[in-house]
Amino acid sequence: MSNAPDAPPYPQSPELEEPSPLAYAEILTFQWCFGINKDIPVLNLSINSTKKIFYVASQIGVLYDFSSNKQQLLIGHRNNISCCCVSDNKRWLVTADSGPDCTIIVWDTISGLPNQTYFDVLNGGANAVAISFDSKYIATLSKDGPQIMSIWDWTSASDEPLCAVELKKEYDNQYFIRFNNRDASQLVSNSTTQVLFYDWNPQEGITCFDPELTERTFNSSREKLGYLTQSTFLLNSTQAITATTTGKLVLWDCKLNPANVNRDLMSRDNTNMTNKRDRSKGLNREETGASSITSTNRTLSSGTSVRSQTKNINEKEISDVSQKQDRIRKTLRNDNQQHSLMNKKALKLCEPQKKAITVLTTVDDLVITGDSDGIIRFFDQELKLRMWYQHFKLGPIKSISFTFTTTDYTPTETVDDKDLENETTLAQPKFITPDYIISSTTACIGHISSSGSKIQIIKRDSDSAIYALVTHPFESKLCFGNCNGRLQLWDYDVKQLITSAVATKVAVTSLQYNHNASCLAIGYRNGELQLCDPLSLESILRAPFKYARSSIEIIQFSNDSNYLATAEEDFTVSVYRQNLFSQEVYTFLGRYRAHYKQIRSMFFGLTLDDNLPRLITIGSDRVLSEFDLLESDFDNLILKTPQRVEQTCVPMCACWYPPGITKESFLLTANSEYKYKLFNSETKMCRKTTLGPTFGSPLRKIQVLPQTTNQNKHYLYFMTQDKVGLQRLPLTGNPYDQMAVIMHPNKVADVVSSFDGKYLFSSGGLDSTIHMLKVNTDVLDVQSNLGGADLIPFYKLLEGGREGDIFKEMQDLFYYSQLRYQGLDRFDRREVAPVIPLSEIPFVMRALGYYPTEQEIEEMLNEVKFSKYVDTNTYVEEIDLNDFIKLYINHRPAFGLNPSDLYQAFEVLGDNLNSKTCEPEITRENLLYLLQTFGEHMSEYELADCLCNLLNLQENIDDMNTADASEFVESRLPNKITLQSFMEELLKMPSQYVEQCLYTVLQLKRPITDGNDRSYERQKSIRSQQSESRASTTS
Repeated sequence: MSNAPDAPPYPQSPELEEPSPLAYAEILTFQWCFGINKDIPVLNLSINSTKKIFYVASQIGVLYDFSSNKQQLLIGHRNNISCCCVSDNKRWLVTADSGPDCTIIVWDTISGLPNQTYFDVLNGGANAVAISFDSKYIATLSKDGPQIMSIWDWTSASDEPLCAVELKKEYDNQYFIRFNNRDASQLVSNSTTQVLFYDWNPQEGITCFDPELTERTFNSSREKLGYLTQSTFLLNSTQAITATTTGKLVLWDCKLNPANVNRDLMSRDNTNMTNKRDRSKGLNREETGASSITSTNRTLSSGTSVRSQTKNINEKEISDVSQKQDRIRKTLRNDNQQHSLMNKKALKLCEPQKKAITVLTTVDDLVITGDSDGIIRFFDQELKLRMWYQHFKLGPIKSISFTFTTTDYTPTETVDDKDLENETTLAQPKFITPDYIISSTTACIGHISSSGSKIQIIKRDSDSAIYALVTHPFESKLCFGNCNGRLQLWDYDVKQLITSAVATKVAVTSLQYNHNASCLAIGYRNGELQLCDPLSLESILRAPFKYARSSIEIIQFSNDSNYLATAEEDFTVSVYRQNLFSQEVYTFLGRYRAHYKQIRSMFFGLTLDDNLPRLITIGSDRVLSEFDLLESDFDNLILKTPQRVEQTCVPMCACWYPPGITKESFLLTANSEYKYKLFNSETKMCRKTTLGPTFGSPLRKIQVLPQTTNQNKHYLYFMTQDKVGLQRLPLTGNPYDQMAVIMHPNKVADVVSSFDGKYLFSSGGLDSTIHMLKVNTDVLDVQSNLGGADLIPFYKLLEGGREGDIFKEMQDLFYYSQLRYQGLDRFDRREVAPVIPLSEIPFVMRALGYYPTEQEIEEMLNEVKFSKYVDTNTYVEEIDLNDFIKLYINHRPAFGLNPSDLYQAFEVLGDNLNSKTCEPEITRENLLYLLQTFGEHMSEYELADCLCNLLNLQENIDDMNTADASEFVESRLPNKITLQSFMEELLKMPSQYVEQCLYTVLQLKRPITDGNDRSYERQKSIRSQQSESRASTTS
């Protein structure tokens, strides 16, 4: 008997439990998932008459009751779920992902809660997972090489596998694995070219057999044999079959004479691998006598036996094998292991069909195949065809999963014999099977009843990437389009599809409603612009606009829809003007290439004086451009003078700052250095800089969250590379005013909000899914209040906090700057004030280790100087310590000096490579030329002053003339400068930090591999030898 906990009785009509009160304590809560991962099998969780399935949407598992249209979301994975399986009784569900921080989770399908979780235990995550028929054991195949097959007893408290075996590289990437449905000690896996059979027990570990299957096996070429897809065991425990891409089935059988095997001993009751551990009801994690096991692993080939043995460190007995199992082991396992039932050979090659078999499974005494034509075939154990269904037409079959029927279940509805098909056998009895679920690679899911004649389409989702989505401006509707040109319109309140349409097969790249939702603008990858009816999704144009020459990335309407603008992939902007008395809805005004890099944001606004429309774009070229719409005419689009808004970092996104917060009109940008910046919309002057969210990657989109209830509170929603979050306004740099959740582990393509700000919707691009989040801004307010008032949140951003060395040094420097400002040579009584003049800010910043550019200094001074001008009409001339701390935290680099930035600078500016180290180096002449010619130019005096400060030299620069200063600089700089000498000799960085930087750079240049990895200590030794060599050469 299995030691897995018994499942509670299943209700006939399960109802979802009431949400936990903790669900209401989340700022962003997952509500619904649109779309599925079509590459992951769909599992049938139905029991008797229930209608429940499981599918994957990005990193979220979805329990979907298709009879009541309800979803229960299983949230726990950091990466996209890569594989899944379910127990025979539909109680236990196993999901696994691949990537950093990978996990394996066992879920209870009734409660939707995890019962067991394994953290970061596989190489790169799981490639395949299977669960035994008794629900006790889990088998996994790791993703990255060397590939490892592991067996887990998930009901135990141990977080280590019972046993594992490392697979050879020549086995290729094993991507499918399955237990024997009658014996949990036997498994089969396959890659596209190699089938592996496994025999295992906790004492002796795993024995792996790799029978030969080549062109010589059946005297057939690889083209005729095809590539392997899936494998399964037949009811006869000595036989197994493997499907191929050419419609063939390979029959395997053990090398012994099957007649010599006592088949009675191999019955299901006699071959259960059970432990005699005492367990209480449910899942008792406190196992007695449990310990981790490293098994003795063996890999046996069909010819020569190759054994890779490791010491069995089982210090405590974990399980006892029954007496009948012992007899089987004695009969079938001798010293050389060649008499195992898993030591198989390819016996026969069958060809039941011509098309590729994509799915191979069993139920009762039937063998079922699904092929690339969408046809389902049923065979008996002798592989004789009994029935097939070809009228489903869902596309290539991805999965077939059957309903579990309990022995005490009595159907409430009987199947009429007239609805049943006759078998293809001579007797031609009526053919009946349990209900089953099929899914296809076209993202369709269907439910087939036992009669097999009718199919119920459960879902027909997107089978390609989704990059464009938009919400209705005043109704609960969501529209999105995929890369196959398919549009879907949903009512997200009732979770019902309203309309689906395909106007063209070209990818949809952008969508936008006009201000009153009278039309929907659609941008395509080929540059076409279409205007459609918002409900039927049918075109309202005689022909689409074809003025753009590349993909349309952004579409925007003006506030009154009088203007329509598009931003294209080739850095151009196209503008259209509305026609009120013409058949053509809009007239094309012109195109303008206002940027030489990607356009990050484009939006309309209104002028302050007369509320006239204005169009603004911001690009990766650090330029803000504004178009003069009033003066523009047909084929004459006029661009105002562009403004450069950043010096070194890249603006990633922008939007209008809510007008209710300040009296001024501001543009808000977020840049690549994790900073928010506010620019006056008229003068384009930077008025404020604050620290933005630092959630792994810079912000890629920001928008104001609509508010319908409380107009006095304002929030932003944003997206990063893989996260979506909220930001509380006004901006202060307080880290407790922001939060984010992982939405799509690979990449978030876009995010939009509902018209009332209650929901956020995000698309994942290649994962073909859209997640719906419920927004609770009250919790964000509570989080901000709990973070502390005044400077308490900012102290936590300083190293060591308020009691740390940085804060104490800041206090000392703050008062020392007063002495410096008043004059260090004075001997009269000093007046110590709690403020310093604005002119001292740059000196204190540099003393703290932050070296701003001249433009950054100007922005800091302007921020403080004009901070109260609108309210009081006066300038601020001084700053106190509290405001200075905020200024320092908001302006300094978010993560300090990045070694990759240093290396990239040397890569770009370097003249050549060092002959010994092959590292880029810069000559002294070139470095001086760059410093004095590009960027913020430096004079000879400024260079000499910097060198004196860096090298701690006591030189009087004021007494030097230009020639003396130039000579001084050249005498203090080496002829050639490398990254290491620059950090050690000029920046005077600590040696430990230099070594860490160099090691980081080395990893950037040479990704770590299994065979070429060098430890950090080894790198230190090499660097030390290089330093000694240079020193000896110099002496």
